[in-house]
Amino acid sequence: MPAVYRSPSLLLKELGVSEPREIDIEAIAQYCGATIVYERLEGSEARILGNNDRAIITVNSEAQVGRRRFSAGHELGHWMRDRGKVGFSCTEQVMIGEWASVNTERAANEYAADLLMPAEMFGKESANKAITFDSARELSNTFLTSLTATAIRLVRYGSFPAMLVYLENGRRKWFIRGDDVPESLWPLEAPKLATTAADLLRGKSEEGAIPIQADGWIDHPRSKWYEVVEHSIRISSRGILSLLWWKNERQLLDLDEDE
Repeated sequence: MPAVYRSPSLLLKELGVSEPREIDIEAIAQYCGATIVYERLEGSEARILGNNDRAIITVNSEAQVGRRRFSAGHELGHWMRDRGKVGFSCTEQVMIGEWASVNTERAANEYAADLLMPAEMFGKESANKAITFDSARELSNTFLTSLTATAIRLVRYGSFPAMLVYLENGRRKWFIRGDDVPESLWPLEAPKLATTAADLLRGKSEEGAIPIQADGWIDHPRSKWYEVVEHSIRISSRGILSLLWWKNERQLLDLDEDE
């Protein structure tokens, strides 16, 4: 068994993993002293109990495969980063909602994402793909990961400038911007009426990816002059995910010229 902590990249290197289909979360966990078991869980998606050099990670057997793998990776992140602390029991809401805060849950999410969707590998698979949930679903099938985590990865390592916003009860809870989106561009606390997210909040059905006026989402004085492609989906009774893609990069180029 390796030493207490191994970064995801080092683990994958030690195990000779070079393709998505080789990322065997059960084998990786066993290598790190943790055994993954699957049981029906009530009130949580996964939990971990450890003692000395061994741990048991229990994952909800009722969840879809992508969620199960990401939940296992999340708990393995706790094992590698938080060993010696109390056990963890993590709900789906915690895993989705903790992408904004700097805490142990966010760190465990990041560990799972780096392990299951390594940056270089993901960049190759996502190259030139549209920043939509159609692409995110395709990639989630390739890497066998949860849709939310895959969409975040697509924003960070995809080929085009984009942002992912998570709304809970109609209000922004967190957002992730790609490196090529200027920090001066922020999403509104709540989308305006002329957006597909607002339509979903009013009970309308999903429409797929469509171009909208940027000021429906982006809090910038000149956003009304520009356009983004929005793809919003409902992921729970309270939660909506929205991908915003600057397919036409004019707003970003104009901001660069201003600076």
